[in-house]
Amino acid sequence: MYRTPHAQFSNKTMHPASRPAAVRRTALGAAMMVLSVWLLSIAIMISADAATAWARTGGAEQRHFQVPAGDMAEALHLVARQAGIVLVFDPALVAGRLSPALQGSYAVDDALERLLAGHDLAVTVAGQDPYTLRIGSRGTRRPDDRATVSDVTVTGTSMALAVNKYPGSVTVLGEEELRGTSTVIEALADVPGVSTGGDSGRGMGQQFNIRGFGYQSEDRVIILQDGVRRSPALYSNQVSSFRSDNDLLKSVEIVKGASSVHHGGGAIGGVVAMTTKDAHDFLAPGRHLGVAAKMRYETNNYREGYVAGAVAPADGPYEFLLYGKLGRHGDKALARKYQTADGGYTDTVDNKEDLRVIFTKGALHLGGGSRIALSYYDFHQDAEVTWQSLYHPGYSTVTGPVIGTLTQRDLVATYSLNPYGSRWVNLQATAYKGWSSYDRGWVYEDTGGVQQKLDYENEDDRWGFRLHNQMIFDALAARNRLLLGFDHENREEDASYVRNGVATVFGSMPNTYKDTGLFVHLESAFFNEGLIVQAGGRYDTFDRRVKANAGKYTDEHFSPRIGLAVRLFEGLHLLGNYSESFRAPTPHETSSEGPLNRHYWYLPNPDLKPEIAREYEAGLSYAKNGLLANRDRLMFKAMYFNGKIKDMIAFKAALDGPDSPEGTPYGTYRNVDSVSRDGYEMTAMYDAPRWGARLSYSHLDQVDDATKEKTPQGFADKATLGAYVRPLHTLRVGASVTHWFKPDQNPETVVSGGTTYWRVRESFTQANVAATWTPEVKGLSLFGRAPELTLGINNLFDDAYINARDVETTTRVGKGRNFYLSVATRF
Repeated sequence: MYRTPHAQFSNKTMHPASRPAAVRRTALGAAMMVLSVWLLSIAIMISADAATAWARTGGAEQRHFQVPAGDMAEALHLVARQAGIVLVFDPALVAGRLSPALQGSYAVDDALERLLAGHDLAVTVAGQDPYTLRIGSRGTRRPDDRATVSDVTVTGTSMALAVNKYPGSVTVLGEEELRGTSTVIEALADVPGVSTGGDSGRGMGQQFNIRGFGYQSEDRVIILQDGVRRSPALYSNQVSSFRSDNDLLKSVEIVKGASSVHHGGGAIGGVVAMTTKDAHDFLAPGRHLGVAAKMRYETNNYREGYVAGAVAPADGPYEFLLYGKLGRHGDKALARKYQTADGGYTDTVDNKEDLRVIFTKGALHLGGGSRIALSYYDFHQDAEVTWQSLYHPGYSTVTGPVIGTLTQRDLVATYSLNPYGSRWVNLQATAYKGWSSYDRGWVYEDTGGVQQKLDYENEDDRWGFRLHNQMIFDALAARNRLLLGFDHENREEDASYVRNGVATVFGSMPNTYKDTGLFVHLESAFFNEGLIVQAGGRYDTFDRRVKANAGKYTDEHFSPRIGLAVRLFEGLHLLGNYSESFRAPTPHETSSEGPLNRHYWYLPNPDLKPEIAREYEAGLSYAKNGLLANRDRLMFKAMYFNGKIKDMIAFKAALDGPDSPEGTPYGTYRNVDSVSRDGYEMTAMYDAPRWGARLSYSHLDQVDDATKEKTPQGFADKATLGAYVRPLHTLRVGASVTHWFKPDQNPETVVSGGTTYWRVRESFTQANVAATWTPEVKGLSLFGRAPELTLGINNLFDDAYINARDVETTTRVGKGRNFYLSVATRF
């Protein structure tokens, strides 16, 4: 079942028949087993639940509080400790805010409402979840009130801002959205402006594209976890993985386009910022010491489990988390059969991936508004895959599987200081070190009995630091937030390719990237936030070197940004934004030299200019509480974007010039392309006490100005409709449908090996369903203190989906129907 490096193309047609009866019986048996376990678990837990009160009484029971007036962050920590609750909040939300004194006996809800009086903040709590502070109408919101709060973005401007007031395209994924998938890239599938699925379904090989760029152009997007950048493909493009863990993530923010300039070069397509959880996120309500555990099983051959221990004493200044996970991917079933090299048909992708994650995070509250935290993340994945893990579905009949190890390790230290609620000092400093690698190869005996051996490793190591301070002040009839920041990153790439003891020299590795940036952002709110003006920019210097060459490449760039949010009337805002982002040339583009492959002789080009994206965005948002009921919320946001990316870098061969010493053409990277990009994204959501719905639609057109062809691929419009009901406040049942429209392809065909192939020219639809039950159990039971049961089906009708980047005969037709069951609890 081995396929050539051009496995994207095939003149074999996919077999339309369904799976054989034996396979169907196996899938049905697995599904019935999962369903039986689910029903049995529900029956047992309902029996336990019936013996307890269904209403959470923690909010009504009175407790005694002694909280002095002052910094709101310190006050919230004191209330949480004295009430024996878990309260989660982003320090940026309360930076510079002061709270009144609180002395006496109050219910927890009343105490929190008194502290938040006069601020646009609300605390939400549902079932066994921790109390969470968000932007919204004041007070404490119980499960039926969860719709009255707004999602908050921090990534776009490095300051907390409600999504409906952010003048750009941004989506925030929380635990609810991450629960249905085992990887972040899969969770991005429903996000407007993002496309995924152009792969074979392996965990370490998942294609993604954010506003035109991603896999195979990853240096035009920025992927972060706790502020540490990731290279998903590690230079070779043979893998594509964020190397993250959904169960460890508190939130994922996706800023699309060039509107986030504060992260430095590379944010032409956008930014994905993942934030890990803290000790509080793994503790049962009212507990300060505990253990959390979870098991997940998927019928499409994946299983995982984690155990976490956490401590966060109410009367102690410290917190600590230790987390470990094991997971295993097996062979994957696709939604449609494909024809193999021997003429047969199969829907199976050969695969074996063993996952191990270790994470630890500790923090000390030093008093006076200061906090220091240290975390270590260790991701390790042993795999038996194919040479190109995204494109090749079957193991080679010559070499067998490619044996490899994919790793990511991050060490992150942060220090924050906001002394006594100071409006002038809200400082955060971060230092980090990241190591990542993909080491793989094969060993076999050829037909002559001679051993053949290959080992190929890519390494990507980086260290850096960031420092920024936020100030809040009143001036010129406005409330102002001013952010000043500085960062630096040093990155090193290296590779080793050894076949039968002979090493290949990479002309562009080892290399170094050195990037330093200064940024400023001012947000001014006039007329009680009737007009919000954002103005800022970032100045970057960058240095690129290849250790084998004496030369270096250095340059600088300034990226400006200005945004507006104008309130026409309560809830309705007009939004506008202009921003500029850039991508500095890589050492591979500036310094590659020599016969790096058998096709071309590379020449360096130290005169390359950075790619620059200039983009305008305009739109509107509307948010209203109490539209049809007292505790509902409607939010609608639509954004149109239009821009140009100039000086795109591409490799160009001198086919008409003299040949190199090896008889191959010379070639070099040049600034040759100009690309125009426009489109729109719309999101509407309605949430009420017992039900809710969400609708999104996105359109992207990105063309080469010279050829008018789609670049780097075609794109399909995407619409997603989701809805949920809460028959009980502990039970949520939901479904979603995603439809990809027929793409407008140009060119419509591609020629490979003398054969013409049609690019995708049809539409696709997939549906998912899921139910989550969080029964309220008093005290410690067989199922812990905070059990959670989730059952779902991804791709309910086993429908195929082909990404618009592929041809119609591709093997990448999407993963087949997948039942999943997860059981989690906290002790």
